[in-house]
Amino acid sequence: MGAFDRLGRPVPLLLSAMRVLFNELNRPEARGRYYRAKLAYYEPRGATENLAPCHQGLGGYYMYRGDYNQALSHYLQDAVLYRAFYRPYFYRQLIPVGSLYAEWGNTAKALHYLQQAVAGLRRQRGDSYYAYKTMAEVYLQRRDYPAALRALDSALVLPIRESYPLATKQAHVATLRSAVLLAQGHPEMARPFLQTAQHLVDSLRLPLVSASGNLELDATWARYYGAQGNAGRAETQWLSAYRQARQLHSTPLRLSYLRALTRFYQQHGQPAPAARYAVAALALADSLDTNEGALHVARYEIEQAERAQSARIAGLRQAQLLDAARARRQRLLLGATLAVLALLAGLGFVLWRGNRRQQRANALLHQQKAEIQAQRDQTNQALTDLHATQAQLIQKEKMASLGELTAGIAHEIQNPLNFVNNFSEVSTELMDELREAQAAGDAAEVAALAEDVTQNLVKITEHGKRAAAIVKGMLEHSRTSTGERAPTDLNQLADEYLRLAYQGLRAKDKTFNATLETGFAPSLPLVEAAGTDLGRVLLNLLGNAFYAVQKRQQRGEAGYKPTVSVSTKYLGNQVEIRVADNGTGIPDDIRAKIFQPFFTTKPTGEGTGLGLSLSYDIITKAHGGTLSVESQPGRGTEFLVCLPA
Repeated sequence: MGAFDRLGRPVPLLLSAMRVLFNELNRPEARGRYYRAKLAYYEPRGATENLAPCHQGLGGYYMYRGDYNQALSHYLQDAVLYRAFYRPYFYRQLIPVGSLYAEWGNTAKALHYLQQAVAGLRRQRGDSYYAYKTMAEVYLQRRDYPAALRALDSALVLPIRESYPLATKQAHVATLRSAVLLAQGHPEMARPFLQTAQHLVDSLRLPLVSASGNLELDATWARYYGAQGNAGRAETQWLSAYRQARQLHSTPLRLSYLRALTRFYQQHGQPAPAARYAVAALALADSLDTNEGALHVARYEIEQAERAQSARIAGLRQAQLLDAARARRQRLLLGATLAVLALLAGLGFVLWRGNRRQQRANALLHQQKAEIQAQRDQTNQALTDLHATQAQLIQKEKMASLGELTAGIAHEIQNPLNFVNNFSEVSTELMDELREAQAAGDAAEVAALAEDVTQNLVKITEHGKRAAAIVKGMLEHSRTSTGERAPTDLNQLADEYLRLAYQGLRAKDKTFNATLETGFAPSLPLVEAAGTDLGRVLLNLLGNAFYAVQKRQQRGEAGYKPTVSVSTKYLGNQVEIRVADNGTGIPDDIRAKIFQPFFTTKPTGEGTGLGLSLSYDIITKAHGGTLSVESQPGRGTEFLVCLPA
C-alpha cells in the first residue's frame, strides 16, 4: 500500500482486502485506526477510488462496535463514491446499509435499500444472494414469514457470476429457513435444516460473522431446544453463541445474546444468572451512543437533506433579490415616463399661454406668424410623441399579460410531456434489457420486460392525449367565433342544452341521477345572438353544475338529492338566464379566479381550465352582456347571464 500511495495509484480492491486480514486476525481496533489514517491521507488528495474502501472498512468497524449511526454514515458515503466509478459495487454496498437499518429497528428503511440492491444486481447480472438473504432476515423481523421464505428461495438461484461459495450460501439459507419455521411454530420441520447447516459449518469451519453475513446457528439451535423443552441443551447453545460473539468483538450480537440469556434464565426460575446477564446487557447498551439515533435515521442522510434544504433556501433568496431589483428598475422607468409626460404637459400649457398673448397683440401678429407656426408644429409633434408613448405602454401591458398566459400554458403542458419523455427513456432501457434477455434465452424475463414496455406505452398514450386536450383547449380559447347573429329562442336553447348536458354525464356514469328543474319565462322575446356560441356557454355552465352535484352526492350525505335548474326572465331591456345547482359550492378565496384562463379546481385530467374563460369572453365581448356567479360553499352555486334584449 505504501508503494502504491507514493505512486499515486488507486488500488480500491487491495484496500478492501485489508479489512478481511484484520477480521481474520480478530483485531477490530487496529482496523479502525488503519482506515481512519488512510481516510485522512486520501481526503485532501481527492482520491475517490481509494476513499470508497476506506469508508467501507470504517462502516464495518463501527458495525462491530454497535454504533449504527457512524456505521450507516460511512456505508452510505462508500456507496455514493462507488456509484461514480464502479456501479456493481454501489449496489453491493446498499446491502449492509439495509442490514444495519434492520438491526437498528428501522425495517422500512432496510427494505428500501435492499430492494434497490436486488433490482440493480439483477440488471448487472450479479450475485443477489446476500441481498435476498438479508431481505429474508428483515421479513423474519417483521413476522412476514411467507415473504421471508420466498426471499430464501431467490437467494439460492444460481447467478451468471457467483460471488459467494454455494456451500456457504446453503449453510446460511438452511439456518435462516429453520429460524422461520421455528417462528411459525414448526420445530420438527426445522430440525432437518439445522442438521444440514451444522454439517456444512463443521466441514467448512464457517465462522459466526463473515462477508456472507451473520451465521447464527448456535442461537437457532438454542431456540429449537427451547421449543422442544430441552432447557439444558438450549442453555449450552446460548452460552456457546455468546462466547463466539464475545471472541469476535461483535457488540450487536453480544447485546442480543445477553438479552436472550436473561430471558432464558427468567423463564426457568433462575434469578441469579438472569440478573447477572441483565446487568451486563444494560452496561453494554449504555456504552452505545444511542441519543443521536432516536429517529433511527443515519446522520449522513439527515445532513444531506439539510444541505439540500439550505441550497433551496439560498436559491429562493437569490430569486427574491432579483425580483426586487427588477421591480426597482420598473419603478424608475415609470417615474421617468411620468416626468416626461409632466414636462410635455407643462410645455403645452406654456405654449397655450403664449398663443393667447400673441392673439391680444394684433399689432405683432404678422411679425410673429412664422414663429407661432413653428411653435404649433412643435406642439403637434409633442402630442404625436405622447400618443406613441401611450401606445407603447398599452402594448407593454398586453405583452405582460401574454407572458403570464404563456407561463401558464407552459406549466400545464410540461407535466404530460415530462411523463411522455420519462416513460420513453425507461422503455428504451427496457427494450435493451429485453434484447439481452432474448439473447440469454430467458423467456420469463422477456415476458416480464415486454409487459413493462406495454404498460409504459399505455402511460405515454394517456399523457399524450392529456397534452392534446390542453392544446385543443388553447386553440378554442384563441379562436374568434364567425357565427352570424340571428333571432334565437333562449327557452328552447336552454332546455335543449340542459338535456344534452345531463345525458352526456349519464353516458359516463349510468348510476348518476338528478332532478332537472326549469323556469322559463312564457313571454320571452327572441334575442339577436349566435346560437352556437350561446349553446357552448350553456353546455359549459350546466356541465359544471352536474359535476358539482355528482361530487356532493359521492360524499354520501343523508337525504341529499342532486338538483340542477335553468330559468329565464325578461326585464324589459335585457334577458336573464340563471343556471343553479345544490352542489359543493365555490370557496370564497377562489371565486374571483374562476374566469381566468387555465384556472380549474378539478383534478388533473378532468379539465383544462378554459371553459369558464371562453364562456366569459363569449358573453361579455361577443354579445355585450355580463356573466357573474353567486355561491355558498357546501350549499350550491348560481351563474347569472344577462344579454341585451
